[in-house]
Amino acid sequence: MNVKDAQRDWDAFGRSDPLWAILTEPGKRGKWKSEEFFQTGVREIAGLLQYLDSLGVRLKRGRALDFGCGVGRLTQALCAHFEEVHGVDVAPSMIELANHYNKHGGRCMYHVNDRPALHVFTDASFDLVYSSITLQHIEPKDSIEYIREFAKVLVPGGVLVFQLPAGPRNHLKALAKRGAAKALLRLFRAVGYVTRPIMVMHGVDRTEVLNLLETARLKIIDVSENTDAGQDWISYRYVAIKP
Repeated sequence: MNVKDAQRDWDAFGRSDPLWAILTEPGKRGKWKSEEFFQTGVREIAGLLQYLDSLGVRLKRGRALDFGCGVGRLTQALCAHFEEVHGVDVAPSMIELANHYNKHGGRCMYHVNDRPALHVFTDASFDLVYSSITLQHIEPKDSIEYIREFAKVLVPGGVLVFQLPAGPRNHLKALAKRGAAKALLRLFRAVGYVTRPIMVMHGVDRTEVLNLLETARLKIIDVSENTDAGQDWISYRYVAIKP
């Protein structure tokens, strides 16, 4: 699935059930209340800042980037702690909703980004780049490019935090399911039979990610396993600083 396919699917999610597409919690399909939904972002960002503080990370509070912002769940929460926050997402419908939900005026800006680059931003322009439950839906070759871009847009001393699965817990089962799913998807897209958006999952090996961060000349501060990708996936949160 290329970026254009992903944009088509996530734009459709943004027009059907955007809050559930972003947080697929049991029993919440079509039932998220916006206040409750955005409060999860407030809690997540509060936890993030506490976590960085526990690592001894000194975080400047100038500009922050929320990559894969959706409707702004985390972007809005970041505005309580930073002077200026930008959110980027592949789906125009998500960005339209993010602007609708924006309560921070010009301090919060949203951008549609439909290629594996962040050319809309100048290099060395963010104190924090944060991405949660987004890279897991992007083809590995593209997520690797995005991580390189994250390093570029960080200021010296800037902090990068992102979550990314390393792979499924049961590789044989996952390979069989993925092979069948890809074959059906190719067939359905070829004949125009795909009738609803598709949410795919991907992982990048932990060692490859660590090598990528080192090649980008970032200092790795912490790598910890988390459950953000669900029980079927091994997922990690990475923290790195640009010297």
